[in-house]
Order: sequence, then C-alpha cells, then structure tokens
Amino acid sequence: MKIDVATVIGKTKYLFHIEEQKDKEALHKAAVLGNPPKYCQLCKNNEHFTLNGNKDKEGNIYIKMTCKKCGSQAKLGSYKVGGYFWHTFEQWQKNGQKQQETFDETEVENIGDAI
Repeated sequence: MKIDVATVIGKTKYLFHIEEQKDKEALHKAAVLGNPPKYCQLCKNNEHFTLNGNKDKEGNIYIKMTCKKCGSQAKLGSYKVGGYFWHTFEQWQKNGQKQQETFDETEVENIGDAI
C-alpha cells in the first residue's frame, strides 16, 4: 500500500510518502506521522512547535517535536516489534538530564524507511 501524508507543523508543511507491503503497517506509519503531538502538557502550548532531529556518534537517528514556548521535547519512539509512537513532552536541563520523567527514552531505528 502507498500512502501520502501531509501535515503542518509550525509554518512548515511536511509531505511523507509511505510504501509498505502490509496495509496495516502503512496505515500505522501514516497515523503516527500525520498526527504528531500538538499540545504541550507542560506549558499548555498548542500552537508553536518544530519538527527536528539529530544523529548521535553511533549513527542512531532521533526525531523529536520541540515546543517553541518552553523548549520541551516529545520524541518519536519505536516499539521493539516494529511501529512508532510519540512520547509526551519532557523538559531537559542543559546537562542532558530530564527534569520531568514521563517515559523511558526509546531509540528510533530506521526512521528513514518510514519517511
């Protein structure tokens, strides 16, 4: 199944093209990528977000939604059996320690396959 998903985050429109052999896998990725978090429960923001990511030294890719009002981040996580989910927003201190615990950090693998 092939699905094109469009979503607007901040002032940017993202278009994702998803191709999967299994229909439910394609629909799952479309649902997750098409519905990123749009409400920060920490500062009550529901308007100003950015989608960004980074790579660590080992080559792991991390995708996150950042609240432009308070700087908290909601990371895109992956299930061990496959599939993706969004964490709730967490606030980070400059030294990399979480201020507010909500979930364990989950590494995102092969996100390029979904985008």
